Amino acid sequence: MKTTIKRLLCLLTALVLLCSGTAFAEINNNFAAAYYDFVLENLLNHYRFEADAESIAKAVAQAALLKHPELLEELIDVTADQFDAHTEYFTQEELKDFSNYLDAEYVGIGVSVSRTKGAMMIESLFAGSPAEKAGLLAGDKILRVDGHDVTSTTLDRLVALIRGEAGTYVTLTVERAGAEMTVNVMRAAVQQNTISYDILDGNIGYLAISIFNGGTPDEMKKADAFFRANKVKKVIVDLRDNGGGELLSVVGVLGYFVPQGKTLVKIEYNDPQRNTSLRSVGDVVRNPYYRVAVLINGGTASAAELFAGNIRDHNIGKLVGSNSFGKGTMQEFLNLLNTDELPLGSIKLTTAEYILPGGSKVNGVGLKPDYWVSNRTMLLNTDDMEPMQYSAAFCEGDSGEAILALKQRFDALGYYVGEVDDQYDKELALAVKELQEKANLPATGIMDIDTQTLFSNIVSEAKVLVDDQFDRAYQLLKTGR
Repeated sequence: MKTTIKRLLCLLTALVLLCSGTAFAEINNNFAAAYYDFVLENLLNHYRFEADAESIAKAVAQAALLKHPELLEELIDVTADQFDAHTEYFTQEELKDFSNYLDAEYVGIGVSVSRTKGAMMIESLFAGSPAEKAGLLAGDKILRVDGHDVTSTTLDRLVALIRGEAGTYVTLTVERAGAEMTVNVMRAAVQQNTISYDILDGNIGYLAISIFNGGTPDEMKKADAFFRANKVKKVIVDLRDNGGGELLSVVGVLGYFVPQGKTLVKIEYNDPQRNTSLRSVGDVVRNPYYRVAVLINGGTASAAELFAGNIRDHNIGKLVGSNSFGKGTMQEFLNLLNTDELPLGSIKLTTAEYILPGGSKVNGVGLKPDYWVSNRTMLLNTDDMEPMQYSAAFCEGDSGEAILALKQRFDALGYYVGEVDDQYDKELALAVKELQEKANLPATGIMDIDTQTLFSNIVSEAKVLVDDQFDRAYQLLKTGR
């Protein structure tokens, strides 16, 4: 504690020195801060009696603010930084951005779009989204946005045209069952899905959770209903790079895996009277419904580690991947004064530590997987592809083995090219445009020499991920070992 207060004293005083326009005007700022550190060190080391470092810190802060009241927010920010890595000060704007991140929100119409042959197609709509309310449906092909033809545009440009300020309207012309229709959609804050799910070969479920927020338990309810309707009893839960989220959200999701009444977490505060524990409110079942393999890595943190730890401690499944992050703490927001004269934000302060059902702590340690597996990256293998050929330019209407070679490589890099054949069609031209836009080249859709050279370099350096972690989890559930 003394070290922290000493560090805070130095930072506070350094701010005063940096803002002073008189006594230290001719002194190098770094020297002034370092010299104060030297003076303070000597005072604390040689003073005969116990120094009240807390009182000194308060006196320095008060002196700074009396002379420079404009430093208040900066001093609060510096003070928050002296605690752990998860305690931080948020300005009002930063607080809004953090809330949007946690809620997975953006301003738009709430659709997932992908390219299909000759058009952009709505793959899915977010529940309660503006698009759903306006009557759009999955499968609708988007032809025009506010009158602009988008059948030959890239996905990035389509998204830019659709998004805008909340409360404004965007007009979409779509094709449905061979007929065109025009729909006006009001843009609004849209909460993205935090869960995606599917059924793999062998009737094994796949459930990926990107973050735990207020909407995640409802999404889990839909996923659970889908799995149960298809008699899925084995599930891969992918928590890789899930940074956590809200406590009550992960508790709600765990209710679909951990039997009712089982302890999920114990929470410890500085004040023992605040200590508490939470239990599962899941279905009344003697044994877990699902058998699970949980994918974790160094980006799996906080609430995601709480989920994975429960699966392990309640013997519902195994952890596969690499060691998790190790954030076993909880934060609360301390709201500060927010007026026209003093628009302060909030401090996110670490106030508690959680303990897993088995009694272990995660903070600073993380979770060790039952099966340690590292993913591999490999150079893109083009041995089975047609060899690249070069020309002054390839363009729409061309055909032949050189075009097939281009399409094979674009497809392997994740670009949509429609059918991988030897025809330079509209789909390939759009893929070329997208590549050119990313490289700040003229977006012509023509494979000229500059674009061919760039593309050849990209292909030669391209690496593909071999997801050995997923493969191990799949085999674990498939074989029951």
